[in-house]
Amino acid sequence: MKVNNNSSTISFLEIYQTDIAPRLRSLDLLLKSMDGPITAFQTARALGTTEREVKGIVDRLGIKEIDRDAFMKIMGQATSRICRLYQREMNIGSPFVYTREDVAYIYELPIDTVNQACEDLGIKKLTAYTLTDLFSRVNLQPVAM
Repeated sequence: MKVNNNSSTISFLEIYQTDIAPRLRSLDLLLKSMDGPITAFQTARALGTTEREVKGIVDRLGIKEIDRDAFMKIMGQATSRICRLYQREMNIGSPFVYTREDVAYIYELPIDTVNQACEDLGIKKLTAYTLTDLFSRVNLQPVAM
């Protein structure tokens, strides 16, 4: 992710649009286009983790080949940012309507910042359709990635 050094904060929407959403689209495309098993290297690259981590998970779970189901199991165990996001989403049951606490938890955002953004926007119910509005109002200190 590129950070504008002239700015003291960055909106989470920028982070979401440049880092999270493209990775999610890429994973969705990979899963939809899988017509057979893929390698640990391909899995690691798609998940933003190391081949060593993938092989460790494969060994620990007794996975013989990485198909769609195995890929999702690996995603549920790996430690990359996108995998942690997926794991937190699954932990709360992937609801249609999120609480403020859910959003803060899933995206690792400060709850007070999420609360303030919701108040500013008058958002009562958080859904996939309102998250971009919320994210545009959540400003964070930029970090090098």
